[in-house]
Amino acid sequence: MKLGIKKVHENEWLIHIGYASIKMDRFSVELLNITLEHLIALEHGETHSILNSYIELGRKIKELTPAGVQLLVRSIDNQDLLKLMQVANDAELSEMVVGNVGSILSKQLSADLEKSIMPSEGDAKVAIKRIVEKMFDLESQGKIEFMDEMTEYI
Repeated sequence: MKLGIKKVHENEWLIHIGYASIKMDRFSVELLNITLEHLIALEHGETHSILNSYIELGRKIKELTPAGVQLLVRSIDNQDLLKLMQVANDAELSEMVVGNVGSILSKQLSADLEKSIMPSEGDAKVAIKRIVEKMFDLESQGKIEFMDEMTEYI
């Protein structure tokens, strides 16, 4: 079976599977990639959760520089950020976000994390999608850059 991914424009990808072709945005391509990884795990008897795929995309915040996190946080709704932090339950992510916002917002987010009820799966997915789409938008504008152990400058 023929399988391929081709970048058409900055936020448009063409996916070929067999004789079918479909255009997707970057968020959908990233989500498809994670979902395919989960399908491989399912073949080995492990479990899969769509929400976990969204959370994995949201954790890409950890690949940003502190300046990138600050720019992203100013560009998104605080409630979306809170929902991601609640469902991700990731101390490193929470510390990175809280450490890169102003002191008032830092206190508010910390208090809300302790007091707020867990969002529904649907609300969490919508919030995470908005965050990740904004991250990809800022990256395509050259305002932020994802950094990992493979990032090198020559």
